[in-house]
Amino acid sequence: MQSNYKHVFSPITIKGLDFKNRIEASPTLPFMATPDGMATQELVEYHRSFARGGAGIVTVGDSAVNFAYGKNHEAQLDLGTDKVITSLHKVMEGIARYGAMASIELNHGGNNTFLKGRHPYGASSLPSGVEEYTAAMEGRLPIEVKEMIQDQINNVIQDYANAARRCMAAGFKMVMVHGAHGHLLSQFLSPLTNKRVDRWGGSLENRARFPIAVLDAIRKKCGPGLIIEYRISLDEKTPGGLKPDEVIEFLKMIEDKIDIVHVSAGLLSVPSLMHHLIQPYYLPHKYNVHYAEMVKKNINLLVTTVGSIMNLDHAEKILSEGWADFVAMARPLLADPEMIRKSVCGKKEYIRPCIRCNWCAGIFLPTRCSVNPIMGRNIEYPTEDSIAPAVKRKKVVIVGGGPAGMQATLTAIKRGHDVVLYEMTDHLGGMLVTGSKLTFKEDLRNYLEWLIAQIEKSGATIKYNTEVTADVIKKEEPDALIIAVGATPFIPNVPGINRPNVHWAGDVDAKKVKVGEKVIVVGAGLTGAETALELAQLGKKVTIIEMMGPDAIIKDAAMITRYGLIELLSKNNIQIITNTKMEAITDTGIHAIDSNFDSKDYPADTIVLATGMKARKDKVNELRRLIPETEVFIIGDCYQPRNLASATHDGFNSVVEI
Repeated sequence: MQSNYKHVFSPITIKGLDFKNRIEASPTLPFMATPDGMATQELVEYHRSFARGGAGIVTVGDSAVNFAYGKNHEAQLDLGTDKVITSLHKVMEGIARYGAMASIELNHGGNNTFLKGRHPYGASSLPSGVEEYTAAMEGRLPIEVKEMIQDQINNVIQDYANAARRCMAAGFKMVMVHGAHGHLLSQFLSPLTNKRVDRWGGSLENRARFPIAVLDAIRKKCGPGLIIEYRISLDEKTPGGLKPDEVIEFLKMIEDKIDIVHVSAGLLSVPSLMHHLIQPYYLPHKYNVHYAEMVKKNINLLVTTVGSIMNLDHAEKILSEGWADFVAMARPLLADPEMIRKSVCGKKEYIRPCIRCNWCAGIFLPTRCSVNPIMGRNIEYPTEDSIAPAVKRKKVVIVGGGPAGMQATLTAIKRGHDVVLYEMTDHLGGMLVTGSKLTFKEDLRNYLEWLIAQIEKSGATIKYNTEVTADVIKKEEPDALIIAVGATPFIPNVPGINRPNVHWAGDVDAKKVKVGEKVIVVGAGLTGAETALELAQLGKKVTIIEMMGPDAIIKDAAMITRYGLIELLSKNNIQIITNTKMEAITDTGIHAIDSNFDSKDYPADTIVLATGMKARKDKVNELRRLIPETEVFIIGDCYQPRNLASATHDGFNSVVEI
C-alpha cells in the first residue's frame, strides 16, 4: 500500500548515487566520541537508529577538522588524523546498511573553540559572543583571540581537504561543510566577525575567499564524485551580520562547487541568537522554511531546509510546494527514531512527539531525550521492541498518574507485567496538565495527549479518584510498588501570603484566577519566566523578583531555551530584579529586601508565586515499607522535584529490570 508521502519518498540521484527519500537526519553532536576523538560503538548505534528508522540521509554532526585548535566541544570526532578512519568506517557502515546515505559535518570553531592554556584564533581578533557572555558571568575579561595569519589560513584550508579525504577513505560519499552559525567559515564570510583589511576581508568577494578556497581544496583532494552539502545561515539575525541578499550572492559564487545548500539561520556563537537555529517550544514550527524558499527561487542548487519541522506531514507540504528538495530534522527523530517508518506504516498515533524542550541540546553529556528514555542508550536498547520481556510476570502497582507514573506504566506493560495505576484525580497527566496550559506550549500539549492515549490503550488497569493508603496497597499485594505521587507548590510563609490577590503560577497559567494589570512574579525559574511571558504578551505590566543572583534566572531550563527566553522577556519589557527577597505582601504590592539589606516596596495588584515545588514525602513515607523495601521505587517529583526528563527516565528505569 502506497503512503500519502509521495514527495517525501520520491527518490533522487546525485552524481550517480541514489537517495531513497528526501529526509535528512540533520547533524547533532551526541558527545559519544572518545576523549581523543575516535568513534565509539555508542556513537555507531546512535546514528544507526536514524537509518534504521527510515531516514534517507544521516549526517554525523560537528566533527573537528583540527583537534588542536578547531574543536568546540568535548567528545567530538577528530577528523585531523588518519587514526579516525577505522572507527569512522563503522559509523558509516551502521548507517549505510539500511540504504541511507551517510554524511558527516566538517567544522572548525575558530574563535568559538574551547582551548585550555592557548588562545583561539579566528578571522579577526574578536571573542565569540559565548565567550563574552561567559566571561561577564565569571567576572573576568574574555580570552584573547588571535587573528589568523597567512600560514594558519593555508593550513586550515588543507585541514578541511584532508578531513574530507579521510571521510572518503572511511566510506563516506557525502560530506557537509559547516559554513553557518558563527563557526570559522562563517566568521570569514560575515561582516560581523571579519574585520580584516587584507585580501581575506572587506568586500563580499574578499570575505568569501576563505570558504571558496576550502571548497576548492576539498574538490582537488577528493575529486568531483564527492557530494558536498554546504550549511549556511541565510540570516544571522543580528545588526551587522549576514543578511539574505548577501548570502544569496555568495551562494552564486559557490554554485558550481557544491551540490546541496543546507539553509539555516542564526548564530550558535551568540547566546541570544541560538534559538533561531534550534528553536524552543515558544517559536513556530517550520521556522526557517521561508529562507529555503528564497534560496530555491534564486539559486540553481538542491536545497535542504531545517528548523522545527516536526513530522512527515510538514515535510510533505514543504516538498510538494517546491520550497525545498530535502527536509532535515533532528529532535523529532531523537524523540522517536521510528517516526518515518511509523508514519508510512499506518502507525502515526504511536509516534512519540518531540516537545522542543532542547534538553537534548543543552546538557553537554551523552545525548538523552526528555520524552524518549532509550535515546542515547542504543547499545542497551537499540529499539523500543528490544526492551527485554520480564522473566516472570509480576503485579506492579503504580501510585500516581503523572509523567513518571505513566512512563513506568508503559514500560511495565511492554515487559509483560500486570499493572494497576492509581490516580487520585479524575484525569492523568499530573503537573503536565498545568504545565501545558500556556499558549506557546502546543508541543507539550501534543505530548500529553499522546501519552494519555498510550496509557488508555495499554491494557493497564487505571483507577481514578483514589487516594492510595496502606490498606489499598495491602489489599493489592503487589510484587513491586512504584511511588510517583509528585509534589505540591512551595508557598513561602510570609505575612500577607493568604491575600486574595496572591496566586500560584499554575493556577494563573490555567486561567483559574483573575490577574490584574500590574503583576509581580516571585521566582525567576522556568515556571516564573514562562508565566511572566504569557502575562506580558496579554498586555500586563510584569516584574519578576528573584532572591538569588542573575545566574539563577531560568537556570532550570536547557541552555538554548534559557537564552531565548531571557531575550523574549527583555523584548516584552519584563523587568527582572535579582538578589531581592520578598518579606511580606502588602495592600499595594510586596515589601522586599535586597542583598545589601535595603528594603523597598514594589507596587502590584496581583502577586504570582513561582517559588518551586516540594516533594510529597509524607505520602511516600506512608507507603514505602508496605512490601519488601527492595521492591519499592520512589520516582519523579516525589523523589526530588525536577523536570519532565527526570520523570520520564525515572519511570523507565524503575521497571525496565523488574
